[in-house]
Amino acid sequence: MNGISESILGVIPVTFPRSIVFERLRLYVTSTRIIVAHRSRKGLGALALAPLLGRYAGSTDDSVREPMHRGKAKADAMSPEEVLAGHKDNFALGYDELVSVELREISGGTSITILSREDKFQFSSDMDLREIAQLLSRNLGAKLRT
Repeated sequence: MNGISESILGVIPVTFPRSIVFERLRLYVTSTRIIVAHRSRKGLGALALAPLLGRYAGSTDDSVREPMHRGKAKADAMSPEEVLAGHKDNFALGYDELVSVELREISGGTSITILSREDKFQFSSDMDLREIAQLLSRNLGAKLRT
C-alpha cells in the first residue's frame, strides 16, 4: 500500500436487503478504504420474528455466529487483509473510487448509500448517524453528505 500503514478506524454493523433474505454485514472503515465484510444471512421470516424471539428466530447461514457488536479491541486485532480474506465475497472500496456517501436518519438508525464509480450500495445500520458521520468524515471530506 505504497508504504502507508493501513489501520481499522472503526466498524459499522449494517444490513443489506437481497430479495427474500437480509445480509448482515460489517463496514470496516480503514485509513485507506471501506471493507464490506459478510457476517450472515437471515430470511425475512426470521427477521419478522426477531423482536419476539430474539436470537432464536434463526439464521439461514449458521457458519457465522457472533454478537452483533464486536468491540473496537477485537477489530484492532484483525488486519484489513484478514478481514478481506475472512469470506470469499468480502470486498473493498477505496476512498478514491467513491463518488459520494449519503447518511440519512431513519426509524431506529441510519440509512447509508454508497455510490462508487461502478456501483450503488444501500445499507441500514442501528448506529447513530452522528457516530457514523464522525467515523467517515475524516477520509471522505466533501464526498460525505448528511
